[in-house]
Amino acid sequence: MAVVVILFVIAAAFLVIALVGPYRLYWQARPHAPRQPSDGALAVGRVVAFGVAGLFIFGACSVQESIDQGTWSASEVREAAEDAAESMANDTQIRRDPTDGYTSLIETAVMKAGEGQGPSYRVSVERAGEGHDYEISAAGSGTTVCMHVTEKTSEGGVFVPGADDSTSSIPEFELTATVDDGAC
Repeated sequence: MAVVVILFVIAAAFLVIALVGPYRLYWQARPHAPRQPSDGALAVGRVVAFGVAGLFIFGACSVQESIDQGTWSASEVREAAEDAAESMANDTQIRRDPTDGYTSLIETAVMKAGEGQGPSYRVSVERAGEGHDYEISAAGSGTTVCMHVTEKTSEGGVFVPGADDSTSSIPEFELTATVDDGAC
């Protein structure tokens, strides 16, 4: 953040030079100095000073944007969790691991929903207790949101043929999820 401030201060200095003009800053104090620059050279100096100030402002904004892309804000975490809850409700799901619940599914959905908002490798989803409550956080945000998942067995399922010509099915679930601020 200090780099951004320094870049803006340098840009401000070049803007002052461009607006006031080098003639007023130096040559007016020495009106009889030999070899004073021409008016054209002073005008080119002002244009160059504006250009350099613009480059420093662009650099400061670029550094600020890269800093922002490296962290999550509290609102970005909540928005990604809400988008993930909405996307999970669109399709039926198979419960993969009883100890894991839907942790990996939620983590993948949050990463996909939060694409471009922060680094996906900094997303953390942990199961809170024995139910289907999950705490979602992202490094740098300083906040945690709680996702409550309810499941309802859907009709049908995934049919698995057996070796003895019998068929069984793995149940699929329709998920609905709500997101609340704070830990579960």
